Amino acid sequence: MERYSCLVLLLCLLAGCAAPVVQADLMAPVPSETVTASPTPTVAATSTPTLTPTATATPTSIPTIVIPILTQTVTPTIALAEAASPLMVSSLPERVVPEPFGVNIHFTRALPGELSLLSAAGFGWVRMDMTWNIVEQEQGRYNFAEYDALVAAMSQRGIRIIFILDYGNLHYDSGFAPHSPEARAAFARFAATAARRYQGKGIIWEIWNEPNLDQFWGPQPNVQHYEALLSQTVAAIRRVDPTALIVAPGISGFDWTFLTALGDMGAFKKLDAVTVHPYGIEIPEDLGPHYVHLAALLHRCHPAWKIPVISSECGTTAVAGPPSEAVQARYLPRQWLVNLFYDAHLSIWYDWRNNGVDPADIQHNFGVVRYDFSTKPAYYAAQTLLTTLAGYRFMRRIPLEEEDDYLLLFLKEDQAALALWTRGEAHTICLPLMVDEAVLVEMLGARSTLSSAENGLDVEIDGAPRYLLFHPQQVALDMVGWRPYETLQPLRAGEGYSVHVVFEAMPVSTFGQVQVWVQDEMRGTAEIVTRPMEARHVRIPVDVTDLKGNVPAELVFVPPDGTLLPLQRASIWLLLGE
Repeated sequence: MERYSCLVLLLCLLAGCAAPVVQADLMAPVPSETVTASPTPTVAATSTPTLTPTATATPTSIPTIVIPILTQTVTPTIALAEAASPLMVSSLPERVVPEPFGVNIHFTRALPGELSLLSAAGFGWVRMDMTWNIVEQEQGRYNFAEYDALVAAMSQRGIRIIFILDYGNLHYDSGFAPHSPEARAAFARFAATAARRYQGKGIIWEIWNEPNLDQFWGPQPNVQHYEALLSQTVAAIRRVDPTALIVAPGISGFDWTFLTALGDMGAFKKLDAVTVHPYGIEIPEDLGPHYVHLAALLHRCHPAWKIPVISSECGTTAVAGPPSEAVQARYLPRQWLVNLFYDAHLSIWYDWRNNGVDPADIQHNFGVVRYDFSTKPAYYAAQTLLTTLAGYRFMRRIPLEEEDDYLLLFLKEDQAALALWTRGEAHTICLPLMVDEAVLVEMLGARSTLSSAENGLDVEIDGAPRYLLFHPQQVALDMVGWRPYETLQPLRAGEGYSVHVVFEAMPVSTFGQVQVWVQDEMRGTAEIVTRPMEARHVRIPVDVTDLKGNVPAELVFVPPDGTLLPLQRASIWLLLGE
């Protein structure tokens, strides 16, 4: 409630000192509404992460939210060149770097040099509040001037936006979360007006932020009220833009009570993706079981379709003590890569910039750049991943002997790359690859070369992800050219209980046998033959006798000569339900 009162007070002050409005001419407004534009100041209200798991609908230990108001001009310490590539996209990201990765921001008009710094990192997305009370300061009249500026700036740089439609409005329900029919209708009109205005700009619309917390859904969370607002808002947006991408609920933690209730009410069937904020999971690799459970829950809600998942906010603070800036830098790429492996279509890191200058304040230290825009190690960890693997598609996780070791395969045309790290102690692994020279890229960007020894290619791994880049066709194409369609695969009777595997179009023919293994038992097999430059989608029937629930499994591709067999594997999960 303390945060909510501060927000209401701030917005009241802003409403009292707003500049004169001017009729907007960017797009036609929704009938019966007036859209206005004015050069008002940049003001943004957004969430601060919850640092504890949220197992119930009323989580505790919620941090204080600070709304930054910038009055001074701060120039970033690095100013790099900007690239212009306007976007007109209306799809969820593919698993091709940097499409699935972005960062939360708290501005609509950047400070000098800030956009150059953000662009140079390589982020594909930003996530930003579109706050109802700021847009509709006068009942029935909308001011989108600041958001127009942000959309234009990001479109020029080829960066897409998640806009969060959120928070109460003083004109309706006393500024609390909309719960009356009048307030819900007004919120839906606001959302539809925004969707029409920015149609075709590649926006993803997220309906509310963390409605399971009383900080954001006041006076207290109510899943029935939220679902009613969600349903009405989705319908209003789809009427003005049937192609709009709509996601929700931006839940804090894996709040199974709240999520299950929404699923039982049919809310997820109306969305293009489900968004979660997986705070409370300290080690990135520990997110895996939660994503598996979420996928199973969503499959139960909509058994005919796998509902996509987005991690629309999550990060790690970097205070003077643990977790330090060094730990933050390691966790950022690991979190993104783990999310990619578990089929998250998009991962948004919280936060772009520190909210303050106190090195001991948790809330001041989530950024990848500091308050004065000096860059942190996490900035370079993000930049290294996004630029090193730019254009590479994630293919699969290759299971290694040690469960704590991670080896992820990527492919760009006929060129392979690997991401490697361990959550355990540092050690050396030997990959059965015979190459004269491979490029090793350290987490913060340093480069060196490696060559195979008699037994293969030795690589040291620790908690900091490294990337191995190979020359075109340096690694056998039948090893790199196949992938599970998804890691988490729902098995359905209507599809013959089968696993979906993709063979990419490669310059050479591929032939061999694909096998599905559960523990030490082969549960399915199929022969595969492809011609040069032919892509194939195949389904491998699986014997599900005595299997139920969520079952870890492996795919194995066996070429006739057994080439690189230890690396011809993929970790997957079979989702069978109870």
